[in-house]
Amino acid sequence: MSHTSTPTRVDFGVNLFGYLTSNLGLGVAARNTAHMLLANNVPCRFIDVSPGGGMQGKDTTFAEKTRSDLGAESYSINLFHINPDQVPYLLSPLSKTVALTGRVNACVPFWELPRLPDSWVEPLSGMDAVFAPTHFVEAAVRDRLPDLKVIHYPQAVHVPGDVQPNRAAFGLPDDALVFVMSFDMRSDIERKNPVAAIEAFLQAFPDRKDVRLLIKANNVETIAGLERNVTRLREVSRDPRVIVLDHAMGYREVLTMYASCDVLVSLHRAEGLGLSLLEAMALGKPVIATGWSGNMDFMTPDNSCTVGFEMIDVVSSTQPAYGKGMSGSQQWANPSIEEAAMWMRRLAEDEELRRVIGAKARADVSAITARYDGGGTLLPALESLEANPAASERMMRLRRRYPVNQARRIARAAVHRLRTRIGLT
Repeated sequence: MSHTSTPTRVDFGVNLFGYLTSNLGLGVAARNTAHMLLANNVPCRFIDVSPGGGMQGKDTTFAEKTRSDLGAESYSINLFHINPDQVPYLLSPLSKTVALTGRVNACVPFWELPRLPDSWVEPLSGMDAVFAPTHFVEAAVRDRLPDLKVIHYPQAVHVPGDVQPNRAAFGLPDDALVFVMSFDMRSDIERKNPVAAIEAFLQAFPDRKDVRLLIKANNVETIAGLERNVTRLREVSRDPRVIVLDHAMGYREVLTMYASCDVLVSLHRAEGLGLSLLEAMALGKPVIATGWSGNMDFMTPDNSCTVGFEMIDVVSSTQPAYGKGMSGSQQWANPSIEEAAMWMRRLAEDEELRRVIGAKARADVSAITARYDGGGTLLPALESLEANPAASERMMRLRRRYPVNQARRIARAAVHRLRTRIGLT
């Protein structure tokens, strides 16, 4: 008598891997997807991934569910809401966290330059689909991996309806017009370009007393040596109207900060998405931002103030992945300080213009979020995804190489932290 084995049936659902309790933009994006999946009754298992730097555990929204899901059965789809170069480090052969047999693998990557880094290519080639958060990211993925299934997955924001201004909490006078610029220090200070925001503000208002610029630097404490960049910002401003905050804030406190200000400024050189821009727009704030890269998915001449730019080489980066050795020679946008200053003056002088742009921004982001909450492009795609045998084999190969990949990761992290500590990055 012959016996044939029957493959174990895997129930439809999503194993969501993300920085679900961490205080960073990728964590916010993963939590948004978690909310949407639950709202649409998709069976889910949540796995909280640590980004390092002591950032895990800062947001408790899904903390209880991630703990309760530790021993849960795995569903049919692995959705990695982390960047692909981090996926190999989850694939320990000794762990049951990530089941690969009979699963579909997909990724939601966030990247800020036109060309993907080399370290992303192999793990992305093991995916059955990529959900690109913006057309900018979509183009970068298609350029390196033209045969990969790539689906545009527009992002949204969920701002609590009871977020209220509280200027006193941030040392802001009630009678001032306040501009705000916020960035994560780990996301690369050269890319986020806060110095340009300071220069534009000082050019726009050489002697006006009733204006302020608030610069918020996030996650300064997560890597030794990053605090020197805060010192640099204070040295560039040398003006009591420019306020630099570098203490840790929770997500709700950051939103309260935006609500307490009048205009958000982002003179970035590149953005994969531009989450802070979306958040401010959702709060009805006009946004002044560089008119290039991921933020152009949701910014228009009617709902924001875009700043012109020239393309320059990517240099002086504090993010190793942007280096020529990992990503090749690339360019990003250098925004016009003069044009940004013009927008600052214009918005400061015209309250009605601020109101009109802010109202349009709120309405447009609300519409984007409504489509997202209904499932957007993600849910129909998840239901139709099928495993690609060649991609599945590449994922298994990554699992077999786990010890080597982990050793390289530890070595690279040690070198990067040392270089940051002594000021070589």
